[in-house]
Amino acid sequence: MDKKILKFAVSGGLGFVVDVSTMTLLSEVLPVIPARAAAFWAAASFTWWCNRQFTFKGAEKSAPLRQWFKSLLTACVGFIPNWGCYWVLIRWVDDVWITQLVGENGLYFWPLAAMIPGILLGMAANFSLAARWVYRPTLG
Repeated sequence: MDKKILKFAVSGGLGFVVDVSTMTLLSEVLPVIPARAAAFWAAASFTWWCNRQFTFKGAEKSAPLRQWFKSLLTACVGFIPNWGCYWVLIRWVDDVWITQLVGENGLYFWPLAAMIPGILLGMAANFSLAARWVYRPTLG
């Protein structure tokens, strides 16, 4: 396995912790869908920083704002399957089915568990774009 993919996955894992933590905190004061959307932006910014410092160390370091913006655009492309999968699972999976599968407590954890498949789908798109566009290696 390519070391960059592994580092990208570690950065994404840390971003997932930011994502879940932010969503959990915000869902105490906001509905689940807006909390999820805000958590995505926090995680995308954190993951950009991790990838800049750790995953793609050999990439161009000038113009960090432009790189951050490109990273957010890339995250938006990955956000489409991420959000789409989450929305389908939240809206279409019946509460009765969740309760039967994992019990009453499952209803509390379901919004968090529903994030995982979407995040994995988004990661594939994000890595491809990040390696080719956002963090191009410096020449020389």
